Amino acid sequence: MKKYKYLTALFMGSMLALSVGITANANVKTYNQKGIALIGGTAKTFVNNKSYARIPNYSYGAGNDYYASHTYQTKPEFYQANGGNFRRNAKTKYFLPVTHKVSGDMSNPQSVAQTPDGHYAYVMYSAVSGGPSNIVRFDLHKLNSLGVSTNHMDELRRGLNSNPQIQSAVKFGPKFNTGHAQSLAYNYKTGQLWFVRMAVATHKPTLVQVSRATLTPTKQIHFKFSSHYQINNELAFDKHGNVYTYVKYLGNKHSAGSIAIFKGTIKGNKVKFKAIKQGIKNGPGQHTQGMSYNPKSNRLYFISDGEITSVPVNKLGHLKNHDVRTTRFNTNREFEGLSFTKNGKGLILINRGAELLEINNF
Repeated sequence: MKKYKYLTALFMGSMLALSVGITANANVKTYNQKGIALIGGTAKTFVNNKSYARIPNYSYGAGNDYYASHTYQTKPEFYQANGGNFRRNAKTKYFLPVTHKVSGDMSNPQSVAQTPDGHYAYVMYSAVSGGPSNIVRFDLHKLNSLGVSTNHMDELRRGLNSNPQIQSAVKFGPKFNTGHAQSLAYNYKTGQLWFVRMAVATHKPTLVQVSRATLTPTKQIHFKFSSHYQINNELAFDKHGNVYTYVKYLGNKHSAGSIAIFKGTIKGNKVKFKAIKQGIKNGPGQHTQGMSYNPKSNRLYFISDGEITSVPVNKLGHLKNHDVRTTRFNTNREFEGLSFTKNGKGLILINRGAELLEINNF
């Protein structure tokens, strides 16, 4: 079977220390899975989704007032859809902190997961300089009551070390080995948090379960994804507890970069995947930045910079062109993740500086 090249360029400098086995929980249960997790090959055909919007590899920009306001932005930014076949706009809901103890130590968020009721958002960070990082839990209900999503949008950043009310709404987990931290996901069936500890692409990742109470690992499964194919740093769960990941091939003159999707299960201390035999011919953007699931629409989302593509779960394997939705936004910001409540309200995580954008009917 032929090896394929995968799209892997992002924050490679910070990946140098990720092989260090740092954990915040000495009691984490560790399992070494024998054999190969991928038992079902790869995609054989690809739906030719013609309504996509190719985005070139761009230099990342910052929010309009991010530097002028010395990070203390007060007005939401608007992100207009200007391409693709599914136009939806987004706007700033929360300006997340960028500094806690040391300047810029919260400037590299990589993924986000919400509880179904929208009460909590969990943001996973990768250390800018490499080494251990953590998960931070934001009590969105409390923050909303303090006006940080309306008339006091700068207070979450200003009050992190000075406002007791803000401090009570933000919980910092201890440091541990988060890897690139790009794949934090909520299992809508079990209520568990999981992520894949790895750099950008690997044959041998580690699947990690995280306690929502302590924000530390409780279980990890070392496994080999495939002898031929590398896994990308993506993870999502549907409402039935099925787990998904995907790989994106490099683009060429015939394709924006096709996507192969893998569906699996986690049972006890074992994980197994099978390939969806039909992939997507034209994936979004240049870099894979995340994966998500919307329990209201029952769709999977593939996140890239400035562009997001989604497909219905119940049509995987027999997608038609019109089933594939793509939204391109008029921005050069770096996208990091996406999460949904049970009612389908979405939060898009972007960077420079860290923000959560609200998007509805997506």
